[in-house]
Amino acid sequence: MRPFPLPTLFVPLLLLAAAHSVSLIYSHRAGELLTVSDRLYLFVPALAALASWQAVRGARDRRLAVWAAACLAFLAGAEVILVAAYDLRDLRAPDYGVGDALYHAYYLGLVALLLGAARTGPRPAPRERRLTPPEWVLDSLITGVVVAELSWVLGLVPLLADPRATLLFKSVNVSYVMLDVILLTLVLLRLRVDRAPTWPLVAGLLAYVAADLLYLVDGPVRIPVGLTDLLWTWGTTGQAVGFALLARRSAPAAPTPAAVTLIVRTLPYLAVLTACLILIFNGLSLDLRGRGVVWFTVTVFALVMIRQAYTLSETTRLNRLLAEQAAQLRGSRDEMEYRALHDSLTGLLNRDGFRQLMQAQTGPRTLLMLDLDGFKPVNDTHGHAAGDRVLRDVARRIHEVGEPWFDAARLGGDEFALLSRAPLDAPQVRQVATRLIERLSDPFDVRGGHMTLGVSVGAAQGEPGVSPDALLGRADAALYLAKRGGGGQLREAAALPDALRTDPPGQ
Repeated sequence: MRPFPLPTLFVPLLLLAAAHSVSLIYSHRAGELLTVSDRLYLFVPALAALASWQAVRGARDRRLAVWAAACLAFLAGAEVILVAAYDLRDLRAPDYGVGDALYHAYYLGLVALLLGAARTGPRPAPRERRLTPPEWVLDSLITGVVVAELSWVLGLVPLLADPRATLLFKSVNVSYVMLDVILLTLVLLRLRVDRAPTWPLVAGLLAYVAADLLYLVDGPVRIPVGLTDLLWTWGTTGQAVGFALLARRSAPAAPTPAAVTLIVRTLPYLAVLTACLILIFNGLSLDLRGRGVVWFTVTVFALVMIRQAYTLSETTRLNRLLAEQAAQLRGSRDEMEYRALHDSLTGLLNRDGFRQLMQAQTGPRTLLMLDLDGFKPVNDTHGHAAGDRVLRDVARRIHEVGEPWFDAARLGGDEFALLSRAPLDAPQVRQVATRLIERLSDPFDVRGGHMTLGVSVGAAQGEPGVSPDALLGRADAALYLAKRGGGGQLREAAALPDALRTDPPGQ
């Protein structure tokens, strides 16, 4: 079971938000907002702020975490002042007071936070980006402009036309809507830029935008009891969770889930559809010519969107084909590189591959050269097919004995080599060589019968600075002595007289 990804105070925050939602359901049934709902709502922003401060301790981006917690503390202060001082006492709040000042501090703090995060946040690797910068900027702006249009039509126009509202009251509420739209646009940008888990933050700000709109249309439009409080509750909770996840994310940022990516890609199209619907409903009051212009304009919009969707689907298909071809090319290249560096019969490294391996290892290492004793009669008596089967079996046994200390290679014919992955002392080398001699002395199956081979082993220690050719020469000279001594034995280059060394003493 995966642990809860947030600090402990987020658990009671979620439970409190759920309890407040249940109280609003009972308020809706009662037809009026119950006092307990207001009291529960009073604690939601306060607990969200405390949980955000607790999240600072485990945050990777402490600056972001502290800033977000401070902003949510401003929000909590504003809510506590307005609810405790006015709502619970059934008093009318002033057009602009301390609570509004804290609201503005909260909004402006979040705007500054998201602007700073957008400049300094980590970017995904270029191959991981699904949208280019102009695309995600334009998509976010389209969504923000249409939300602003919807706010204008549904909330701001009735507010500005209301003769009972003061200029200060109108200005304050217009500023709230503008800041909502700016925050939403910045969060959509952030979601595209670093693909961190910000979807709770997006959902929280969307809930705030919807709640502010419903609050503005509270005059001419009837709102279900407690709906704005429900949106504000979960909006605050979503912001607290979103910022906590954003501040604790590891680098590089995790890819955005496919469902979230799909929603983000769909938002501009939904925004255009919303703009068309606004145009249609507002065009109903026009004359016949005006309505015709509206419908033709909407039709052109729809055709352009269909054309863009078709182009996008074709581009997606072509990108998928290009990705498949690129994967095939990479697979072919890898296969060619593998074949160039590996022996086709045994699958071990060939001479070129083994030389590259030796050049890549610059530290101390141990080289074992192996040559089979009595292999020539296998080909002469049983044929080359039988000889190939024996060589494959030899390679398998060498690989089994050498793992996990050595990399094995077939240098050609019946000659093999093992290069250690770490330096080995003399007793360890003798132990491996003894095991190789014993294992390769076991009978081999040949055309229903059995035959026995032997192996001679030459060992050489490669100190730092010894070239691959010098190390091969040492091991080859040791192997020569092992063969000349009758085979089936190990000879070590360190025991050779200087006359048989292939490199000057001291190397």
